[in-house]
Amino acid sequence: MFVAPSWLEGLLIQAGIYIIIPLIIATVVAVVRWKKLKDREPHHKELHHKESPHKEPHHKGPNHQKPHHKEPHHKETHHRGPNHKGSIFITFVLAFIVSIMVIYPIGCVYWWNAYEVPSVQEKIIKVQGWEPKPGIIANKYGMVVIDNANQLMLVTNESEGFFNNENFLFQKFNTRDIFNQLKVGGTYKIKYYGWRNGYNSGFPNILSVEQVINETNATNNDYSKYFGTKLAN
Repeated sequence: MFVAPSWLEGLLIQAGIYIIIPLIIATVVAVVRWKKLKDREPHHKELHHKESPHKEPHHKGPNHQKPHHKEPHHKETHHRGPNHKGSIFITFVLAFIVSIMVIYPIGCVYWWNAYEVPSVQEKIIKVQGWEPKPGIIANKYGMVVIDNANQLMLVTNESEGFFNNENFLFQKFNTRDIFNQLKVGGTYKIKYYGWRNGYNSGFPNILSVEQVINETNATNNDYSKYFGTKLAN
């Protein structure tokens, strides 16, 4: 039997996939870049010494004395290569961005296979109505604009909530059809996946309407009631 992860487990799993793994990859790439730059520095020093040798005077007599001025002391710091911190930082940032772009779809497929597919269930519900889903933000006049069925959430007589979102991996692209099928006051068997997540306002998502149980006294959904510009609750 499928057991949904807790909000903390889900948060840690997704943070590990979408943030920690890209950070590790970016760090490894930056370290490799730093080592390559560091390995080039001795060659830079050797080349500098070859280009400016200190030659002795050609004429030496019996009374020849060494010049009183001392040879300049060439400190190692004078021969260091350019500061590579900026280059390494840019490498890290670019590697992190590219890693996220690569890891994100892989993580989505993993999450889908590991958690969403096993969570698919069927249930008999009675439709109480539809309302704007969490996350629909009102404008400064307190109004919300609903122009798509996936912006609505189904509410049952048992006060349960179900999203009606499209999903590429489940090949679900018929949110408007499902909205029309689930009439207010009707009883239906639905197939859905997912679970209630309080920390991110997550709800199960309807995949399909499997069976009409009872549509006695059910009414067709009134588009003017749900769509358009409405006063936020």
